[in-house]
Amino acid sequence: GPHLIIVPTSCLVNWESEIKRFCPGFKVLTYYGSAKRRKELRVGWTKSNWNHIVVTSYQLAVQDAFAFRRKKWYYLILDE
Repeated sequence: GPHLIIVPTSCLVNWESEIKRFCPGFKVLTYYGSAKRRKELRVGWTKSNWNHIVVTSYQLAVQDAFAFRRKKWYYLILDE
């Protein structure tokens, strides 16, 4: 990892719960919320053991592209 999963906003909670169900040992971050909250979620992104998977929406991936570009992702998964 880390892996980035970009999904429709309506699927965020479902993806998070499915990952936690099938991969309980993975650290999952659901990247969503106000600008202030998202800034708090980005704290520690440079640490190697930070999170295994980040799930976010298309809207936020575009809106916060500056932050996502700075991180080297192992896999990028796009949900319809």
